[in-house]
Amino acid sequence: MLRAVRSFLGSRWPVLGMLGAVAAALFAVWALIDESSVTLAAITALLGLTLVSLVMVGRIARAAEHRAKAVEHRAKAVEAQLEKVESANRTQASSLEQIKQAQADPNGGPLGAIVGAQRLDAAVRHDELVDSIAELSKKLDTVHKGVTTGFHDASIASEAQMSELSALSNLYTIFEPSDEVPVLGGFAATPQTILRLTSLVMHLPEDGLVVECGSGSSTVWMAFACRRAGHGRVVALEHDERYAEQTRQALARHRLAEFAAVRVAELEPFTLDETTFDWYDRKQWDDLSGIDLLFVDGPPGSIGPRSRYPAFPLLAPALADGAVVALDDIHRDAEARIGADWLAEGADGVSLHDGGMIGRTRLLTVNRAEGDDRAEGDDRAES
Repeated sequence: MLRAVRSFLGSRWPVLGMLGAVAAALFAVWALIDESSVTLAAITALLGLTLVSLVMVGRIARAAEHRAKAVEHRAKAVEAQLEKVESANRTQASSLEQIKQAQADPNGGPLGAIVGAQRLDAAVRHDELVDSIAELSKKLDTVHKGVTTGFHDASIASEAQMSELSALSNLYTIFEPSDEVPVLGGFAATPQTILRLTSLVMHLPEDGLVVECGSGSSTVWMAFACRRAGHGRVVALEHDERYAEQTRQALARHRLAEFAAVRVAELEPFTLDETTFDWYDRKQWDDLSGIDLLFVDGPPGSIGPRSRYPAFPLLAPALADGAVVALDDIHRDAEARIGADWLAEGADGVSLHDGGMIGRTRLLTVNRAEGDDRAEGDDRAES
């Protein structure tokens, strides 16, 4: 009957039994306090003790059942292990019998074949291991080279960033802009380039002229340099009306309009040595002469692969002797070839000499032939 009740109550049996015992004890105490029948109180207390005893017996029985199952499980495990041992013994006995038979065979018999196969398998595994080690060694070398190269590149990039930050700090210290200045870097010239250009501007003659192909932050900073020097002016040629207006607004914010002008010059075809280029409208630059600094940062490469090439051939007659031509984005293949062509070809009695690199800008110095005065116009170009 106890098993049937426990099966019905399941795991709740111990808890319910203890609750019943506690209830019986409380009822017995209440009966004594209320001066009810002592017999009823005694019977109730006995019932509570009985419930407690049943709970304890149930727990003991459950624990014994668990131990019995554990013993049974271990016995089965031992039995399975014994079966494995017996199977291994039978296999070993069979192998020993084969060895005995092979030893009796003067040709080696099956044992010779087994040993040969094992040696062949060992040789194959050895070769595979050697190949794996070699492959792993190659991968480690590749990883090592990658890490070394990455560290070297990161170190160079970090040094370059420090140089740019130092140049930017110098610019703000020297010119002390009181309002927002167009962002440097990206498509715009870098701080190192701007710092060198502004230094050149501040050392221009009294009537110094700076011509810029393109416009933007560089226009503003060079205008700052003109104001600080107290002389000089900047003329920027810009084919995009939107960029031209942004630059004009920046110049106005810093009260630099008297030192720099942005001319909107639409692109038109020019033929140079039988090659046609799209470059700035002649009417916007034909009046310029005595250029002391030419900064070539436009038109953009999207116009054509050699879109900046016409700058030197077309403006060469207007360049002053000793002027500086600065070609930006020299890290790109197209601009690198343009710079090399300018150095090799010259234009209208004007030659260029390499003045070195600053950031991603190549500096070239103008040398006019002896007796060649500044000229106007360009017979090589047709527009």
